[in-house]
Amino acid sequence: MTTRFTYQRLVELVEGDTELIHRLVEDGVIATVDETRVLVDIDRVLVARTLYRDLEIEWSGIEVILRLCDELGSARRRIAELERQLAAR
Repeated sequence: MTTRFTYQRLVELVEGDTELIHRLVEDGVIATVDETRVLVDIDRVLVARTLYRDLEIEWSGIEVILRLCDELGSARRRIAELERQLAAR
């Protein structure tokens, strides 16, 4: 779920890790709305923070993991829709 945050609030949520925020903006995980606001899926940011800070995973691995999480979420939604369609028959 994508939400608007102020840049400052987002930095607070990741406990001041501006390096992580800059990297996520560079890679398109966080979309900048203007100089003070961003559009972000906070769950993806928190996953990236855990992978980067706590598990010390290289950035290329984080990118793959985030992409796979997105694909898994999409697959789950498609399966749920197919199940609804089957149940309706």
